[in-house]
Amino acid sequence: MILNRLFSSVPVWIILADMVYGLALNISQSLNLHQSSQSAADSVTPDIAFSGLQVLSNGGMILIIGFGLIVLLQLNRTVLQGQILPIGIFRTLGLIAVLAFTVPSVWEWFWALGSLISGHNVVNFNNPRYLITALCLPLVAFLCLKRLFGWYRLHQTVLPVEQPSEGKV
Repeated sequence: MILNRLFSSVPVWIILADMVYGLALNISQSLNLHQSSQSAADSVTPDIAFSGLQVLSNGGMILIIGFGLIVLLQLNRTVLQGQILPIGIFRTLGLIAVLAFTVPSVWEWFWALGSLISGHNVVNFNNPRYLITALCLPLVAFLCLKRLFGWYRLHQTVLPVEQPSEGKV
């Protein structure tokens, strides 16, 4: 069970690490003010304003999806242990963000595999980081759906629906 939990959570950890690494790269690039080809006198707005907005928006996205991925790790652990994780509104929103982030990759990989079968080269091996992350996204989508189904089954077995008995009010 421990190995199952470890192996099933590897794609989630890879995506979390890639998101943090990407944010660190984004922050370092936004702080590097000397990469602009224009001089400060030619620009109407400072570069720091737009690069700062990009860092904020990327950071917000990483916080939301990262929270959802952490909830998925918790859900993975508790379902494999046969426990029910209480899922409130914030955990639900986090899991919805994970599904919105990962389910489109299933569709894209479906079409990419179809193109590969027909002889087109659609996979780019130039950047292994992106390829590994792209391979992990459908795995995270399937893991999320599988663990949600397991969570639902746990609810059905632990909390059976009471049948109304005849003659009682």
